[in-house]
Amino acid sequence: MYSNWKKTARFALALSLGACLCCAAAFVPARPACAQISFGKMREAAEKGTPAPKAADDEDADAFDVDPNEKEAEKDAQTPRRGAAISRRGTSAASARASDRVRAKKEQALATNGVAEAMTDEPEEEEEPAPAPVRETPNARAAQNDAKPADKSESEPANAANGKRGPVLGKATSHKYRAGMVFGARPNGACSNIIGTAPVPMEFPEQKVRTLEEEFPRVAKVDYRDLREGGARQLVFKMRELKPGQTVQATALFEVTRYPMLPPTEPGLYEIPKKVPREVTRYLKSGPYIESTAKTVRSLAKETTKDYEGAWDKVAAILAYVRDNIEYKEVMVEKPMRGAMAALKTRDGDCEDMSALFIAMCRAIEVPARLVRVPGHCWAEFYLVDDEKEGYWFPAQVAGTEELGSLQDTRVILQKGDNFKLPETPKEESLYVKELFMGSVKENGPDPLHQFIQEMDPKD
Repeated sequence: MYSNWKKTARFALALSLGACLCCAAAFVPARPACAQISFGKMREAAEKGTPAPKAADDEDADAFDVDPNEKEAEKDAQTPRRGAAISRRGTSAASARASDRVRAKKEQALATNGVAEAMTDEPEEEEEPAPAPVRETPNARAAQNDAKPADKSESEPANAANGKRGPVLGKATSHKYRAGMVFGARPNGACSNIIGTAPVPMEFPEQKVRTLEEEFPRVAKVDYRDLREGGARQLVFKMRELKPGQTVQATALFEVTRYPMLPPTEPGLYEIPKKVPREVTRYLKSGPYIESTAKTVRSLAKETTKDYEGAWDKVAAILAYVRDNIEYKEVMVEKPMRGAMAALKTRDGDCEDMSALFIAMCRAIEVPARLVRVPGHCWAEFYLVDDEKEGYWFPAQVAGTEELGSLQDTRVILQKGDNFKLPETPKEESLYVKELFMGSVKENGPDPLHQFIQEMDPKD
């Protein structure tokens, strides 16, 4: 499919016998999120006789079982087949034939080069014109288009009522983004009741998503799930048993159209909402890293904005304070987030810490605000209403120099929000929607291998 891209190795999952699963793709890895791995904990629980973590309460007992009509187990589970995955159930015969052609090309390339060439030629797409200004309602969550061509009416955001309200969107940029997971049991270690989740892009006013390709194994249940808090979508993998030496993968390829954002034409129209919609109230709460109710933060926010009347000017003053008083420092690998109070104490921080302080100060003056995550970076959004009480989310690139309400970064948005509760761990509140890998292993058995995939067109 994308022959003009440089062919690079996508991932390798090595088994203890020395065999490995490699597949080429025209992608480079995005900065990985920290995954939650719980096989070891579940084994310890089994040894102690305590109950192991369970799946979400609303899952049926047969949540791991695939459709009997589609349950075609691999002929040789000990030797996983490259390209053995198929498209989702319900795919047309024509799509299945196309998938077979792609798979045949991969296998031919594997025999020739030792690495599966994953792409075929595809005509270039015409450049999409810039849309008019967009109005975003608080709970706007468009359903993802499932593997069908984008229609003009579906790919362009709705126009603002009079062209003066809401963020203004610029010229569209298109990306290819692959997400998913590869799981492998060691030759001497079977595992069962496997659950894996990985974040995938979903639609927002400035982001449109179209599914191009899905490779899901017949022996597992794979589907998408939108989290109840909104602002995040997951690819969910469930499998009853992974036999010794068996490897399975579930990946999806998306076309993501992103629009840069420009400031509103009349920022003076906006004000702090007196009555916040229910789905927005969570973005006024304090949290472990966003300490908006801390006395220091509240006093600082009040002092910073006391000389300003308009809501936009108050938020702009908070942005200026954070930029002027917190020194930006490049994020270090595996560095845990410190949060708003830590940034104030040390007077430095990365994009996460600076955004957390901005969000905390906004919330301290009753302006809803939240995190936006893209691969390797994050920024903030804040919520104001116009003179007709319609609400909008506006961007704030805190670790940068862009004007308030302006955002030229068009990387793939993976989530909006900062207080998620995942169905598999309902008692924990998560700042980010992390990858998850959990299940059961036999006593004294080795943990399975895993690889989460986040890959982007290298031109990004």
